[in-house]
Amino acid sequence: MRTQLSDTLYSTRYLRSLNIAIDTLSTGAGASQDSSPIMPQPTQEELALLAPITRRLYRVADWMLRNANVVSRVWITTFLRIVLWFCGSRRFRVHGQDHLDTLTADTSAIVVANHRSFFDFFVVSWATVTRSRLTRRILFPVRADFFYDRWIGGILNMIMTGMAMFPPIARGKEQMPFNRFAMGRLVAELSTQPTFVGIHPEGKRNTGDPYELLPAQPGVGKLVLAAEEARVIPIFVLGITNNLPLEIWRNWTNPENWPIDICVGPDIDLTDLRESGSRASIQLLAARRCMESIAQLAENQRMGRQVNQANSEAEEPQRSGTIG
Repeated sequence: MRTQLSDTLYSTRYLRSLNIAIDTLSTGAGASQDSSPIMPQPTQEELALLAPITRRLYRVADWMLRNANVVSRVWITTFLRIVLWFCGSRRFRVHGQDHLDTLTADTSAIVVANHRSFFDFFVVSWATVTRSRLTRRILFPVRADFFYDRWIGGILNMIMTGMAMFPPIARGKEQMPFNRFAMGRLVAELSTQPTFVGIHPEGKRNTGDPYELLPAQPGVGKLVLAAEEARVIPIFVLGITNNLPLEIWRNWTNPENWPIDICVGPDIDLTDLRESGSRASIQLLAARRCMESIAQLAENQRMGRQVNQANSEAEEPQRSGTIG
């Protein structure tokens, strides 16, 4: 009963903040044309659940998003793009360009992708920045236990993304009220202005067989169901590791044998699940549907590689015979 009451109070507060954000966006009241609409903020009780350093870094990232998001946009489209050019410009293989072509600057999108390395969504961002017109206003919700619980994590967040790894997601059960706020904040961002949110339904890195995806986490289902204004786009990424020097070496010495595949699928339709309510079981079904779409892309990619390998092996004797 206490949990239901807490959820009701949270939903009421969040909806009130979201209505203010929408009104501000539509009327421009109290803000300049370039200002972001008012976004929901955590209560003092929710902030108190976080460690002091996490609270400080949250406030920095929140301020950056509301007042200096241009830094993140420019950083991602310049510095990060240059780094990725060195690491994979000769190796990137984009599949599903027709789906990227449907994305516009006015699109809000939740991109759900498998999780193999720390750089998965940097690779995805390269594809959206160079191959589509999708907004450069990008958010990557991230676990708080490094990027928000240590100063070095916050510094790396600033250097690598301009604090776009936001909001932090806490791990402890006692911190769940803050995580509910973080989910509502993402919904508000997606609902009031074009925003690209990247999230991993698996919740953690899959270090095993890349085609055996980990189980979906229900939190992803909660987000995709609540953000009705956003399109949900599945992507499967394979070929990037956590070793940047190795990636650069592969890119400039042997790119043909070390491709980085970025497979983009059609939008995930969640209409029937949204009509069924927002129970935990429905959220889990939505998360599983996201994983099923990613798994289908993974299977298509595997079959494509097998066909390409078979064709290469068939052509090799012909080349040898011609040379001889």
